[in-house]
Amino acid sequence: MNDCNQPPDGASLMVPRVREDARVDGESLPITPLRLVLRPNGPVVELTRSEMILGRHSEADVRLPLPDVSRRHCRFVYSEGAWQLFDLDSLNGVFVNGCRVQHATLQHGDTVTMGGFVFAVEIDGGAKHASAPVFESAQGNGAADQSAAPLPLPSPGTDLPRRKAS
Repeated sequence: MNDCNQPPDGASLMVPRVREDARVDGESLPITPLRLVLRPNGPVVELTRSEMILGRHSEADVRLPLPDVSRRHCRFVYSEGAWQLFDLDSLNGVFVNGCRVQHATLQHGDTVTMGGFVFAVEIDGGAKHASAPVFESAQGNGAADQSAAPLPLPSPGTDLPRRKAS
């Protein structure tokens, strides 16, 4: 039995548009940061804006420099108090807890796989990795940080599945 829940065939996904200037009574709405911890013991990527793109392209908010990661692989959206993940029609897909998904609402402790990258999800003050370097994913002005180095490649000897480049 397949434990992966998928939308019915032919169903289109409604990807919410998030306004960066969302306010209540003149106050900015807080965003619960999402931390992606590269497995097994890699760096940490913090997503601190309500909408971010991960992919291989230099203009992605977070760059993942492997050929099996699409240029615009997936999108993370913070909406209605939860982090959601949307596959952007990537060639090799996005997997949450081992299941290929087009859309998923993320929970603390989930595992997200994109190409050869495997991340543990930390939401709302989960376990801290003080010894792991934290990569700022983007500048506070909403523009992608072009000067930031891409996320490091997985360590040599890691058994990566063979996938096509997009």
